[in-house]
Amino acid sequence: MSDNLYAPPTAELTDTARPSAEFYVISKKKLLILSLLSFGLYTYVWAYKNWSLYKQANQADMLPVARAFFFIFFIHKLYRLAYRRVVESGRKFDFDFEQWATVFVVLTVGANMFDAAAARIEAWSAYKNLTMLAIPICAYILQQSQGLINFAAGDPDGESNDRFSPWNYLVIVPGVVVWGLTFLGLWSIYFR
Repeated sequence: MSDNLYAPPTAELTDTARPSAEFYVISKKKLLILSLLSFGLYTYVWAYKNWSLYKQANQADMLPVARAFFFIFFIHKLYRLAYRRVVESGRKFDFDFEQWATVFVVLTVGANMFDAAAARIEAWSAYKNLTMLAIPICAYILQQSQGLINFAAGDPDGESNDRFSPWNYLVIVPGVVVWGLTFLGLWSIYFR
């Protein structure tokens, strides 16, 4: 501060880069836990929040609810938009998002097709429960891909959405109970 009372202020007035509100930031750990414990249903919430924020930030003409409901058709597009935002900002993020998105889609569709086939083909009914293995694998793939979205949004570690809210616990507590009952049921079926 200057001794001259009439001197102009000397504060730094340059703009600093702010995180983008264009994509849904969530920590990888939180996304993995919520995806696992909701049996994959949280991925619909995740997709809706991403598309809703993108629509608001870009005034895009789209239906976030439809893109969330059919998210396996739009997951590649979401990752491309996030990657484009990273490139436009002059930063670099080494991640093969196309490959991860493709594996996610193939695994999701394959598990659903196997589940439907196992319900109709008696010889496969004993293996129907194997489709549950797709849930943790898909949650892991989504967790890895979230790094790109967080990086594009300017919060690489997802620190702004790292803590669990009371709404999250409404997913976590029943999820733990249902997974426990599921494993108990599987154990009783296969290890009598």
